[in-house]
Amino acid sequence: MKLTISRRGVLALLAASPSCRRDREGPRDASALARSEADRRLRGSWVLLDFQPEVAPEPMLGALLSAQFGRMTVTFDGATMHAVGTGVETTRRYQVTEAYMNRLSVRTFDEVGVTYDAVGEFRDAELWFESRSSPWRGRGRLRRG
Repeated sequence: MKLTISRRGVLALLAASPSCRRDREGPRDASALARSEADRRLRGSWVLLDFQPEVAPEPMLGALLSAQFGRMTVTFDGATMHAVGTGVETTRRYQVTEAYMNRLSVRTFDEVGVTYDAVGEFRDAELWFESRSSPWRGRGRLRRG
């Protein structure tokens, strides 16, 4: 039995082959994929373990800050960050601006558009972060809640 394939049939087989087909989506943006993965890892609830401000706050604010450790919950949903703690509740828009492996950079926006930048590193069930914008410049840790 002889099998014959027409020229049109060969072209159809080649076009259907994944190695010969052009990627219709275009090249994948590695940095966009990294940011998306970091945002996926960030989503969910976190508990504030500690925070050391770069400049010691005045006593009343320092006491309020200390009251948040182990109590404040910070939730990321892909668009907003919601923080609830002892006498504190706030919601901010956020975006992951950079990511590489276990590290990420996040920018939050207050209600009038002022931006606050932070960098962080996922370490097991914790996120170690450094806030780089005043008035909350400093370092802290969040634990997956």
